[in-house]
Amino acid sequence: MRLRWPAVAGAAFGVVLSSAAMAAPEGYTWRYYRPGNTGVMGDYSDALWIAPDGTPWIGGYDPFFEEGGFSRFVEGENRWENFSNVDYPVIGDPAFVGSARMSDIVPDDHGGLWMGTWRGALYFNPAAGAASIVRYDGDNSPMPGGRTMDVDIAPDGSVWFACYGNGGGLVRHHPGTNDWTVWDFNSNANGWPGWITVNTAAVQPKPGGGYWVWIDDAFGIAQYDSDTDSFTVLPQGNPGNIVSIPHDTARDAAGNVWMVRTTTYPQTSLDYRRPDGTWVVPPQQFPNGQSYQPFRARGDGEALYVDGGGRGWHFDGAVWRDLGVWRAGGFTYGVDMDADGNVWVSGNGGAARRDGGTGQWQRYRVTNTGQIDNWVRDLAFAPNGDVWYTCNAAPGVGGIGQFDGKRWHNHNVETYGLGEDWPFPCDNAEAITYRTSSGRVALNPTNNGIHEWTGSGYEAIQALGASESLAEDSFGRLWKVGTYYSLGRYVGTAYEPDSIDGWGANVVADPDRPGTVWACANFEVVRTDGTYRYSRETPDLPELNPLHDTLIGVAADRNGVAWLGTTEGLFRLDAEAGTHQWFHQSNTGIPIDQVEPLVVSPDGIVWMTNFNSSGMTPALVWFDGTNYGTITRAEGLPHEQIWDAEVREVPGGYEIWLACASRGLAVLTVPFADPTDVQVANVDGPAGISMSPNPFVRQTSISFEVPRAGRTAVTVYDVSGRRVRTLVDRRLDSGAEVLTWDGRDARGAAVTPGVYFVRLVAEGIDRSAKVVRVQ
Repeated sequence: MRLRWPAVAGAAFGVVLSSAAMAAPEGYTWRYYRPGNTGVMGDYSDALWIAPDGTPWIGGYDPFFEEGGFSRFVEGENRWENFSNVDYPVIGDPAFVGSARMSDIVPDDHGGLWMGTWRGALYFNPAAGAASIVRYDGDNSPMPGGRTMDVDIAPDGSVWFACYGNGGGLVRHHPGTNDWTVWDFNSNANGWPGWITVNTAAVQPKPGGGYWVWIDDAFGIAQYDSDTDSFTVLPQGNPGNIVSIPHDTARDAAGNVWMVRTTTYPQTSLDYRRPDGTWVVPPQQFPNGQSYQPFRARGDGEALYVDGGGRGWHFDGAVWRDLGVWRAGGFTYGVDMDADGNVWVSGNGGAARRDGGTGQWQRYRVTNTGQIDNWVRDLAFAPNGDVWYTCNAAPGVGGIGQFDGKRWHNHNVETYGLGEDWPFPCDNAEAITYRTSSGRVALNPTNNGIHEWTGSGYEAIQALGASESLAEDSFGRLWKVGTYYSLGRYVGTAYEPDSIDGWGANVVADPDRPGTVWACANFEVVRTDGTYRYSRETPDLPELNPLHDTLIGVAADRNGVAWLGTTEGLFRLDAEAGTHQWFHQSNTGIPIDQVEPLVVSPDGIVWMTNFNSSGMTPALVWFDGTNYGTITRAEGLPHEQIWDAEVREVPGGYEIWLACASRGLAVLTVPFADPTDVQVANVDGPAGISMSPNPFVRQTSISFEVPRAGRTAVTVYDVSGRRVRTLVDRRLDSGAEVLTWDGRDARGAAVTPGVYFVRLVAEGIDRSAKVVRVQ
């Protein structure tokens, strides 16, 4: 459904004495980008499996917010495809620790993947995509709800789950019939010993049919025989007895199951048992009671293992080969090898790939594959659509990032060659902007001046200093609002100081006046080009008490208008007319007293946050000058404290990108109101609008009447509701007017032949009429 905004006729043109509250607008949608749903998700990667085509699938999570799931690396496109509970809630509720943490990934014979999680299990069919995800827990199955440590598939298609801890035990599931069998603490069926701390369940086919399941529990080793449907607890303590089964894949492609057996205490032997029951004793690389995790049996009598120091080992059937250290230390949880001999590992600190040809390890972390950090401070758009953002490393790894819609390219101290080095003595950045004049990105590494990213390195504009905000004007000058009483602009690297009263808040380019910006500090807001100056300080706004009220931020509108946020409501400043209007809960009902305007969208809506407003539900607030509405957390807003917002048009509407405190990037997509819904004027009546010629080839004249002097906007839309071009948006005197549209859009490109709508919004009227461009 398309969004139906309130009519904007008269909005922001006259004094508003009351405002009408509206529900959250229909038709908007959210996207989120955080460490828990981008790249190698969350930097904690427990599960790993490599598909036959060489694609690695990795389970990852962010422990701070319990966001995660599984992702795959599309190597040919250098991107990660993510399936996270941020985007697909079926994966797990962040309110329950571990619900989205993966322990194991195992394929079945039909192309599906079965995954153990810390609170049940998941099924996923890669060919069908996210719609195929099914979660199995206590709400929809007999799954006991404990941590599923291991998963294996039997020859009859049944899925076996080893569950550990509270709600643990052994579970068998037949997907075809949806039959479940649970052996837990309360069960002694089939000879089950009542164990609930099962680490491993390894299925081994029998030569003549049927299978065994080898079970490793904290209390011992057991064997299940499918022919007798019974368990046998195996003896321990004597030479040759099984003492443990490696985790997480103990069975190789030939049906051999690797197990650790006692030799002479405390010596053990890592051996494998063939399906015919015979044992093979390979050369022993680790004879002293080693705990084999992670372990991957593969081929026929081959194995991979990563020791407690992060060193990988490969047994090729004859000898153990040292693969080197992927990263120092323990907590490695997954290992696998593709058909070309490339080895992948995963654990705390992401994942890594060892090239089978060169032997070199390449690290993959959220720091070099995804959205770096949950704490995002500032945003900027590049003309090619790339999004640049700053991260403040609290906690984590800070720097800046670049997102092209599919891939993340980051600048920080942990990119491992897949991003750019961070050469500054700080771990975060405060402000960032894209300079269209040079095609460079300007940024302020915290308290370390202003630097430009040239595409291959950094060049200093200013060596030291703090910046609260950066913006480039239409003359290509870089403006900076500093922390204390600091406003100025850089022409090249030369600084030309201006002035502003108070602690800096933000600076934004004026969309109309050449070379002009709006800047805000806590005691003054200015519109200036360095010579011209419009200023309002707190004593100039009688609605404020200069003893305690302050200014918070400014958002630039068209035609000399800006929206000013304060600790005592919202102001509409008209620099051209020298007037202002005050909007507050006391005179409009709008849910604000302390408010920060963020951005003005293409439809004239001002978006703001009322995070610190007293006694009000924190929300993202929209206001068109007459009507207002809110979007709260219940309606998708990830965090009410928003540090920056940027807006850009997309087909059929626009996107608002939000830098959310502790909750990463959020994107609100808002569809335009359909111009065909607006009443079409009678061109013969007063305040009509008409085009001649219509249809037209090269250009058409647009005639209309302004009934009363005031702000007047004439805008062209396409049939999808996308704004094509604004022909006028300023104050006009009353009377007849004629404009010419040359059939071009806002970028100067000729529009395609088709139907368009010309919309007139002026004092007391809102009219549209259809116009057709032909070849």
